[in-house]
Amino acid sequence: MKFPQKNPVIGIIGGRGMLGRIFREAFETAGYEVLISGRKPDGRKVLANKDLVKKADVVIVSVFLKDAQRIIGEIAPLLNSRQLFLDFTSLKSESVAAMLKSKAEVVGLHPMFGEVESLVGHNIFVCPIRAKKWWTWLRMTLIGFGLEIHKISPKKHDELAAIHQSLPHLFSIAFAVLLKKRGIDPAELFQISSPSTQLELLTTARLLSQNAEMYADIQLLNPGSVKVAVDFAKIFGDLTTAVANCDRQYLLKVLNSANRYFGAWCDFALVKTNKLFKEINRKKIITELVPKKSAVKKSVAILGPATQTELAATGFLQRKKLKLPFQNCTTNAEVFTAVSSGKALFGIVPLENLSIGPVRETMRNLFDAGGKIKIVAEIDRAISHALLGRKKIAAKKVNQIFAHPQAIAQSQKFLLKNFPQAEIVETSNSGVAVEFACQESDSLAIAPAIVAANSGLQVLAREIEDDLNNRTRFVVIARRIPPNVATKTARRTAIAFYFAENKAGQLARSLQIFAKNKINLSRIESIPTEKKRGEFFFFVECEINSTDPRFRNAKKELREIANVVSFGNF
Repeated sequence: MKFPQKNPVIGIIGGRGMLGRIFREAFETAGYEVLISGRKPDGRKVLANKDLVKKADVVIVSVFLKDAQRIIGEIAPLLNSRQLFLDFTSLKSESVAAMLKSKAEVVGLHPMFGEVESLVGHNIFVCPIRAKKWWTWLRMTLIGFGLEIHKISPKKHDELAAIHQSLPHLFSIAFAVLLKKRGIDPAELFQISSPSTQLELLTTARLLSQNAEMYADIQLLNPGSVKVAVDFAKIFGDLTTAVANCDRQYLLKVLNSANRYFGAWCDFALVKTNKLFKEINRKKIITELVPKKSAVKKSVAILGPATQTELAATGFLQRKKLKLPFQNCTTNAEVFTAVSSGKALFGIVPLENLSIGPVRETMRNLFDAGGKIKIVAEIDRAISHALLGRKKIAAKKVNQIFAHPQAIAQSQKFLLKNFPQAEIVETSNSGVAVEFACQESDSLAIAPAIVAANSGLQVLAREIEDDLNNRTRFVVIARRIPPNVATKTARRTAIAFYFAENKAGQLARSLQIFAKNKINLSRIESIPTEKKRGEFFFFVECEINSTDPRFRNAKKELREIANVVSFGNF
């Protein structure tokens, strides 16, 4: 990209909240540097809002609705015309108006989801009020996350929000209050209810499990919510009167009139809910509420499809004579979530590329798992990239090339030589790159050549990587060692260690411990844990099995000066 710059710094005000954390992980997984402001759980400040604005190219406000106007007002004067100003508030008119007082480009965003394992397939409202040079980058980034974009004006957004958000929430709150008043146990009611009532109970409980202030503000701060609530109360009052008076004729009239208005959509809804209700049965839900320790799905979580990880996983399963389905994930973090939640038996992720170095996302996700997820095996694979497109096209007519950041880094010389004018667009994986390239005749993708046959694309160039000896080490991760998966004669152990506070000579002392116990370190990486100076951990690979007395002794000594997290043998 010419402007905005290729790798903008993302700043999230409120980055420790639910949405802030979800998008922080998504941006970091995509390779962006992310700064956050707010407070740590202990109350200590991370970064002041004004300092974040100075350092970030893209500034996102992700705070409670009641605080949004104040914070936007405070930072708007600090932004310049080369920055992008975004917000995640659930009401758009007032927040966008306040953001427009800045000099930055302005886009209002409203993610239509809460706590989710993956962004793929979820809706996000987008109000591109003053979006010029940043618009292509933002749109492609959101699509790369797997989000479904819906462009809308702030006014129309708030009008619809009163219907699709405020009113259903109000109904769920009333439903919960009625159950409490009658003393009805929702879990017991669920077991004897029809699927439609079960769905309503689940929806109500989901709302109640989240932040009460947020749902109160959605009702009180949207002017349209009052009118919708009053209209609904009038309609509900008329229906209540009809029920009290046994007025069958009135009820039939209302039902038939509503049926005619919905029309064919009723048939569509019947089909969709029948499929949905198959998933909502008492046995399945009860199992999910009280999961058994052994209830792990026999699938393999990978970065796929159409990725180098899928190819590595396929070869690994063949060698191990295992027949397991793949669980396709968009990001590295999603693979770890699938494994940690028990939705996958194990996962496969890249750890290191011999050309461009370590995959820090994998190391950071292992560290964040706190030792609960282990490396149980490794896969070494030669990596070859191909250029794919819908048809052959002159290089100067190529508008965009989609690729994973690592594929871009490994093919830089080829791209600079042959496509200096093309916009290089980063995607979360090569499968997403292929999807984008399928949509535009003047766009190409970097992906394994083997995926072309199933994608409808042609292989335009093979072996475009700068280093023909390009190789990547993948690791197999799991909560528990699956049968027939782990390396039988593990010769390597991975750990991480970090210091409670930085002092001169600590790292040197740590390395002396390994040397004294005659343990060779094949890798040591310093990985930041926060976008704050001094907060990092060391990822270490030792050429020794963790059962060796020398390693046990070294680990014991190391724990006297540092915190240690073990990642297993492989």
